[in-house]
Amino acid sequence: MLNPKSISVAELYGAFDDQSPAQWSEGVLSSVLKQMVSAETNISRWMVIDGPVDTLWIESMNSVLDDSMRLTLVNCDVIALTKNVRLLFECDGLAVASPATVSRVGMIYMDIDELGWKPVIKSWLDTKSDRGKEYKEFLTETAFRYLDKVITTKKTSCKELVQSSEGACVRNLCSLYDALEDQWKMKEKEMPKEDFYAYTEKWFVFSMIWSIGATIDETSRRELDIVIRDIEPMFPTTNTVFDYYINTKKNDWAPWDEMLKAGQAQLLQGREFHDIYIQTIDWARNRFVSQALLNKNRHILFVGNSGVGKTVLIEKTLLAELNQLELSFTINFSAGTSSNRTQEMIESNFDRRAKNKFKPKNTKLKAVCFIDDLNMPKRDEYGSQPPIELLRQWFDSGYWYDR
Repeated sequence: MLNPKSISVAELYGAFDDQSPAQWSEGVLSSVLKQMVSAETNISRWMVIDGPVDTLWIESMNSVLDDSMRLTLVNCDVIALTKNVRLLFECDGLAVASPATVSRVGMIYMDIDELGWKPVIKSWLDTKSDRGKEYKEFLTETAFRYLDKVITTKKTSCKELVQSSEGACVRNLCSLYDALEDQWKMKEKEMPKEDFYAYTEKWFVFSMIWSIGATIDETSRRELDIVIRDIEPMFPTTNTVFDYYINTKKNDWAPWDEMLKAGQAQLLQGREFHDIYIQTIDWARNRFVSQALLNKNRHILFVGNSGVGKTVLIEKTLLAELNQLELSFTINFSAGTSSNRTQEMIESNFDRRAKNKFKPKNTKLKAVCFIDDLNMPKRDEYGSQPPIELLRQWFDSGYWYDR
């Protein structure tokens, strides 16, 4: 924690689930800040507090946030911040914080609508410079030609099952495009340059459909279908753009039901009635996109109404098809799940190999964690869900604080 890394309020909840704000301050801030202020003074050190804010613990920090920059603890200890130590709050809102706290933290407000999605796509395009200037220019032109109209249409004419931000959807587009790169990268040497760029554009459109378009409901898909076809009429005339995938043998669009024709009958032989799972076009679509993301270690969130088969798809398909070097385990969330318990369940599937390094059990090289009923943990008085905050911090930073 002496390096410029972050510590989240999320795992502080987990570390001190049953303690008061005063005990929280003494238990965490004293241990971490004492290390930070006693270290070398020529290295800048930041404590990034990136979880939800509530009035209990934030009020106990007022003394360190004002001009004196001194943290007064319950046991009367005083920790003075040195010039190289600073606190950085990175939260989604201060709705429950007092005006005194808001005035002290030196808040910089960034409106997600004002920020928009363009900085996300531009930073991603910068990573493509190693592929050559011409490829980057082609990808830039393709991205802005589609995204301007598609995102505008989604915002004005479509409905989502779960509300998402433009930046998050575009980031998912970039992740899916990178995850699918193995599907088309090998074609570069086999095809003329113009044909390869046209083929690459199809994969970009496919990634856009199943990232930006993946969050909308069934009725709204027709709206995006019209816009995408208007930009570039590359799809077959029947059905919608959501009904096609890219056949790598033909280098062209093909209906999803092609994936269902082979092997459907064999799957039903020798199975009990309650164990029969009929493959549908939705199964083929979700399986293809999910496996591509899973192979590249990307996190996946399945959203849908109750009873549509999300759990069955994950357990019977994605987890069942993992290779022998991959470990899978399931965590079932409930209203009583705490962040403390969540951390224990995850760590129980790993072996400690060093002081702060863990590896999957049974000499596996990779672990896949499936969390069922993610929305179930009970919200606290201030609207946050500590188990989910712990997961978010783990996804963002790759670690959590050692209690």
